[in-house]
Amino acid sequence: MKENVRTLYQDIERCVDLLQEAVDLETAKAVSVFSEKTCDNERWLEELKQRFQLRSDEELEQIRALKSQQLDRIDTVESKIEYYEKLCDELEEFQAELEVKTKLAQNRRSRMNSSVRD
Repeated sequence: MKENVRTLYQDIERCVDLLQEAVDLETAKAVSVFSEKTCDNERWLEELKQRFQLRSDEELEQIRALKSQQLDRIDTVESKIEYYEKLCDELEEFQAELEVKTKLAQNRRSRMNSSVRD
């Protein structure tokens, strides 16, 4: 019985050792692939840095300020456009009223002139 238990423990130890070797091998492969990809990414980043010029934080802040100013100007222009559109609508309405009043006045004059002749 002791012999069977000892054999069983030896078999378990062999299995554990084989499993540990397999885990170590897969871990080494994964670390190798990760290192390779990291190096590739670092090379690619250096290529990108050479091809594209990054702007400084100061420059980016100036661009943001300029954008904000332009948006404010656009808002001002849009509000002026709305004002002038409303004014134009009112002027058109006023012109239409004047046309009606002018026609009424002409009709009265023509009636007065015709009644004076009679």
